[in-house]
Amino acid sequence: MNAPAILDDILPLVRKPVRYTGGEYNITLKKNPKIHVGLIFPEIYELGMSNLGLKIIYHLFNRERDVQCERIFAPWTDYGDRLREYDIAPYGLETKRSLNDFDILGFSLQNELCYTTVLYVLDLARIPFRAADRKSHHPIVIAGGPATVNPRPMSLVFDAFVIGDGEPVVGEITRILKDIPIDRKDDRLSAMSKVCGVWVPQIHGYDTRIQRLTASELDENSLPLPPILPICDITHDRYVIEAMRGCTWGCRFCQAGYVNRPLRIRHESEILKAVEKGIRQTGWEEVSLLSFSILDYPDLLNLIRKLNDILRKKVVSISLPAMRGELFTEDLAMLMKEIKKSGLTFAPETANDELRRRLNKSFSNERLISSISTAYRLGWRQVKLYFMIGLPFETDSDIDEINRLSDAILKACPKGSIKLSLNAFVPKPHTPFESVEFAPLAELHAKIEKIKNAKTRRREIKYQSPEASRIEAILSRADERIFDVIETVYKSGGKFEEWREGFNFTRWQEALSEHGIDPQEYLSSKEKYPWDIVKVGVDKTFLDKEFQRARLAVTTDNCYYRKCVKCGACDGNRPIHKESPEKYQNNTPDRTARDQHGAYRVKYSVGETFRYASHLDITRTIYRALRRSALPIKYSQGFSPIPKVSFCPPKSVGQISKGDFFDLYLRTEYFGNISRELNTRLPSGIRVLDIRAIDPKTPSLSVSINLIYYEVNVQSGDIRQEIDPTSRDPIYVDTRTGKKNIVNGIESMTYNGVFTCGLYYGKGQIGIYDLLAYLTDLPMAQAKRFKVTRTTMFIEKEGQLLSPMEVK
Repeated sequence: MNAPAILDDILPLVRKPVRYTGGEYNITLKKNPKIHVGLIFPEIYELGMSNLGLKIIYHLFNRERDVQCERIFAPWTDYGDRLREYDIAPYGLETKRSLNDFDILGFSLQNELCYTTVLYVLDLARIPFRAADRKSHHPIVIAGGPATVNPRPMSLVFDAFVIGDGEPVVGEITRILKDIPIDRKDDRLSAMSKVCGVWVPQIHGYDTRIQRLTASELDENSLPLPPILPICDITHDRYVIEAMRGCTWGCRFCQAGYVNRPLRIRHESEILKAVEKGIRQTGWEEVSLLSFSILDYPDLLNLIRKLNDILRKKVVSISLPAMRGELFTEDLAMLMKEIKKSGLTFAPETANDELRRRLNKSFSNERLISSISTAYRLGWRQVKLYFMIGLPFETDSDIDEINRLSDAILKACPKGSIKLSLNAFVPKPHTPFESVEFAPLAELHAKIEKIKNAKTRRREIKYQSPEASRIEAILSRADERIFDVIETVYKSGGKFEEWREGFNFTRWQEALSEHGIDPQEYLSSKEKYPWDIVKVGVDKTFLDKEFQRARLAVTTDNCYYRKCVKCGACDGNRPIHKESPEKYQNNTPDRTARDQHGAYRVKYSVGETFRYASHLDITRTIYRALRRSALPIKYSQGFSPIPKVSFCPPKSVGQISKGDFFDLYLRTEYFGNISRELNTRLPSGIRVLDIRAIDPKTPSLSVSINLIYYEVNVQSGDIRQEIDPTSRDPIYVDTRTGKKNIVNGIESMTYNGVFTCGLYYGKGQIGIYDLLAYLTDLPMAQAKRFKVTRTTMFIEKEGQLLSPMEVK
C-alpha cells in the first residue's frame, strides 16, 4: 500500500496524526532530484524537530544541487503498529518516499538509550539490522551525533559513522553519491572511508584511530534558513540560533565540554541578521541563543539590547539555556524580561562548594542564592535547578546540602518555588571522570529518597531512573560485543528507552545474562577503552592530570578568560573574552501599546495539509503568519502576549473546512490589501477567502455561531440507522461528555451521493462524529475514518440564518 492511503486508513486512528503528515512551512521540495538522502531522528517528531543539528544537516544537503533530503522520525508505538499491520515502511515527510528507496540513511544518535529505537525504525522498514546482512540494493546506513564519540556499540549496524561536526563532510558525501552509481555500494563506502572524520568499520577495523571532525568556525553554512516551521507544538518551539559552539570551563563530568573544543563564537552582526530573518520567515514567539555557556558570549548584554530592538516590534521574547549561577546579573534579568519573561534554569550540579571545585565548577551557594533572589525580585516565580547524584568524591553530607540549599533559596524568596532535576552521574568517555565507576543503584535510590523525603514546601522534584542511567553508562562505555544485548532487548519489546514507559530494566538484565556479559567489565577502570579509537582533540594526558587535580580539589582556569591550559584541542590561538565599555542605547519606540484602531472578520479555508492539525495547531499557525506579516497587529497584554485574534468554533482533528472565521484586531490603520498580505504569509493549506471590517464590539464568533454544516464521504451502504430530524422522539447516544439526545442537535440531514447535515453548536449539542457513529453503527474510533468537510457556518437569530460575514 502506498503512502497516500495511509492518511485515509491509519492516521485517524492514532494519537497526534499531524506528526506523520509533513507539509510544514519552509520545507524543501525539488523536482527530479538524482540523490535521495534520509535523515532519521530515532525519537518522536516533537523531539526531533527541536534538534538544531538535524536542521543544519537537512539544509546543507538541500543546498546541494540534485539532492533531496527528507526527515524521518520514529513513529510512536500506536502508529508503528499500524505501519506493521499494513506492511508500510516509515517514509520521508517531504515526499512520502519509503526508507528503502533512499540512497543513504543518516541516523542522529543523541543518546545511547536510543539504540533500540534505531533497530525499531530499521525493522519497520524491513532493513536488516547488521551491515553484513544488507545487500547492494539496501541504502547505505550511517550515523552521526554526540553518541558517536564511542561508535563501537553500534558498529555492527552502521556502514559508516560521521564523528564530530557534520558541516565539513556534507559536500564530500554528496560528491561521492553523485560520482559513484547507486549499484556500486562498496565503492561508495570505500570513498567515504577516505574522508576525514568518517569511520567505516568494515574497512578501518578497530585499530585505526579516527580524528573527530571540527568545524573551524560558525559561519552562514551552519544557519538553517529558512527554518522549517512545524504545524504542531514541539518540545523546544522557538527559533534557535547557535551563538557559540564548544566550552572551555572544563567541568570534569561534561563530555560535551571536552569533545566540542575549541570554542567558536558567531559574530554579533551575523546573529542579529539571522534572528531578524528567522523571525520574518517563521513568526516564532521566542528566540533562543544556544550555547553550552551562553553567559560567556562577548558583550552579551549589548547583544540582547540590540535583539530586543529587533524583536520588540513583533513581541518576540529571548530565552537562554541553562546558566552558571554566579554569572546571572540584574542587568541581564531586566533585559530578558523586557518583552516577556521566559523560563530560568541554573545548573549548580551539587550544593557543596568543595565538591564543585572537584568538578571544576567553582562558585558559592551564596552567589547562586543571590542570583535566584534577583530573578524572583524582578518577577520570576519559579526557577529550575539541575543536580547530579553519585558524583565522584560525593558524601552523604553533600546530599544533605542539596536540601539545605533548597531551604535557603526558598527562605530568601518567600513567594517563589523551585524545580529540582536530579540525574545520576554517568561517567562518559573522553572526560577526566571516564575512569570513575558508576555508583551502586541502592546508593542512588537512597540519595533520591533522602532528597524527596525532606519536608520542603514549594519544591518540585523530578529525576531519571538510576537504572536507566546505569544502562546508559554501560552502552556509552561498551564495545561491539554489546550489540547482541541491544538486539535481544529490542526483540523482547525495547524501544523508546528514554521514556519511562519505554524503559524496562529487567529486559536489559536478562539480555546481559543471556549473552554472558558482566556489566562491571564496562563500568570499571582500565588502561585501554573501546572509545580510544576516536581522537577528540583533547589529550589523554590532560584528562589524567585533570582527574588528579579533582582529587586535590584544585580548579583549572577557563582559557577563554585566562591563560591557555594546553589541553591539545587547539594551537593556543584562541578567542579572549571581551566586554564593550559602551552601553548600547535603545532608540526604538514601543508601538505595541497603542490604542486599537480597527477590527476585521476573516473567512478562510483549511486544506488537506492541515486535516490532522488540531485547533491549537491552526491558531498557532495563524498567529505566526500574522507575525510574519506587515500588518500592525494588536497584541494581548499579560505574561505571554499573543496577537489579538478570536476564532470561530474549533474544527476537530481529521476535518478540513471551506469556511472558518477569525476576528483580527489592528493597532494602527493599514492601507494595503489585508487579504493579499495574509495569503502571502500563510502556508498553502490555509487560504483567506474574504475579509471585511467589523465593529470592535461585535459579539465574538465563538458565542454567536450556533449552526455548522458538514459534508461527509459516506457510502449509502455505510448508513445502517435512520433519523427523522423532524421527529420529536428522542434518540439517546453515549458521547464523550455523557448521554445526549441526538435528534435535538440536528437541523437538517440529506444524502445525495454525499452525506450533508447541519448540526447545532453549543453546550449540550452533539458532534459530527457522534452522529456518524450512530448512523453507521461503528465505534467512535472507526467513525473518525470518514473524511469530513465543514462547509459553512451560520448565526441563527430570531428565525433568520445569517452568515458571520453579514453581521454588523
